[in-house]
Amino acid sequence: MELIVEKGTVVEKKLQLSDNHHLNINIEQGGHLQLLLEGNYAQLETEVMMEPESILDLCDLDMNPVNTSRIHNLHIHQSDNSQAYVQSISLGYGNTTNTTNVIMNGEGAELSLNGLVIANGLQHVDNHTHVTHAVPHCTSHQLYKYVLDEQAQGTYAGLVEVKPGAHHTISEQTNRNLCGSRQARMFAQPQLEIYNDDVRCNHGSSTGQLDESALFYMRQRGIPIHEARLLLMSAFSAEVIDMVRIPTLRERLHELAEQRFRNL
Repeated sequence: MELIVEKGTVVEKKLQLSDNHHLNINIEQGGHLQLLLEGNYAQLETEVMMEPESILDLCDLDMNPVNTSRIHNLHIHQSDNSQAYVQSISLGYGNTTNTTNVIMNGEGAELSLNGLVIANGLQHVDNHTHVTHAVPHCTSHQLYKYVLDEQAQGTYAGLVEVKPGAHHTISEQTNRNLCGSRQARMFAQPQLEIYNDDVRCNHGSSTGQLDESALFYMRQRGIPIHEARLLLMSAFSAEVIDMVRIPTLRERLHELAEQRFRNL
């Protein structure tokens, strides 16, 4: 499947996918693509070529049912002054593996790469990211959050690579995780590989459980324990959804996330 966004145009697209697909996307100079990917596909390969000053708003929404597996391999090539805003939202009940590779090959490129996972039961959700700063004056920000309950397992492995000569790079990589049970497991591996000076890069990861003092405070004010847990989890996850720049989609994702929390 091929999708071309012509020079200087804005394209809004929703793709409902099933089975296996290979998606080739070319955003020409000054073009803007707003793309929602969803559906019960088994495996998806997506290749995005971004020409100078192009913009990508991409949301991959995972709502797969129980006892299914889903794989998405996403490759993005950014040119000068391009802007990529990518969200991976996993609200399904199956097992998911997302691998995202971004090569920032044009000066002034900007990347916002974010993910949210809500999982329970015996689910396993993996996110692997590799962001390469190949030229100077590029900026990347990553935020991945997991909410795991029961015996769910999650993995986040993120690598930011700053090539020789990619001076004035700015990169932030953050992974925050919330385990709602003692059986839930989270595996995190944020990494930086920096091969020159004059950069500003940081990374970090934290995993914890629900704040018992906050739960106690809410229960003292008559809020049932299940509702209190839901409110704390929703507040924790809202930051990622709020980064979606399409208002109608952002509102829908907040509603879907709340429904998912009620099924934990």
